[in-house]
Amino acid sequence: MSHTGQNKDSIRVLLIDDHAVVREGYRHLLGSTGRISVVADADSGAAGYRRFLKGGIDVVVIDLSMPGVGGLEVLRRMKHREPELHALVFSMHEEPVIVERALAAGATGYLSKRSDPRTLIDAVTRVHAGSRTVDPALLPNVAARGRASSCAAPTLLHQLSGREFEIFRQLAEGHSVSEIAQHLSLSGKTVANYHTAIRGKLGVGNSAELARLAIAAGVVRLEAA
Repeated sequence: MSHTGQNKDSIRVLLIDDHAVVREGYRHLLGSTGRISVVADADSGAAGYRRFLKGGIDVVVIDLSMPGVGGLEVLRRMKHREPELHALVFSMHEEPVIVERALAAGATGYLSKRSDPRTLIDAVTRVHAGSRTVDPALLPNVAARGRASSCAAPTLLHQLSGREFEIFRQLAEGHSVSEIAQHLSLSGKTVANYHTAIRGKLGVGNSAELARLAIAAGVVRLEAA
């Protein structure tokens, strides 16, 4: 991996996104400033966390929807290891419940991938300085959460802990208990117990109802045929 032209005083960024083209685009965009250097990238949450543990990172730029361990769980682990974590979520998810969960998990900032790419440069700089940064286009939605409560799904999901929410998300995406146990380094029995607790808190009786709730809240998306 080449880092020619890297400024020794530049902000060192770790990119975590499962799309190679996206990572390369971010690398060129951020590197063009001369003030920001992408020193590492990863195509999964697990790989990104392993690289994070090696140190030498000032800001983590992370997507949320990735195979295996999701971005929310990775943020939670990073925040546990590094309380002063500077992390920016850059995601297609714009639902208030996801934005709030990401900030609660440890993100310093949150941008929609639909925003002007140049805003990423300013957001990385602000996050590095420790400034809370949320895409202005998302703020009205976050502030208005729950006022138009024709759908109670987001309110229900706020009952879940961070770990429960991650397991809920993976269950809704169709992962089995054994797969989730592997992703989160937990025992199958522990995940099964979480599953039972989640269904009880949300008042759902089966996997289909759980999936419908996740779709209604925008936690998972229906893929176009």
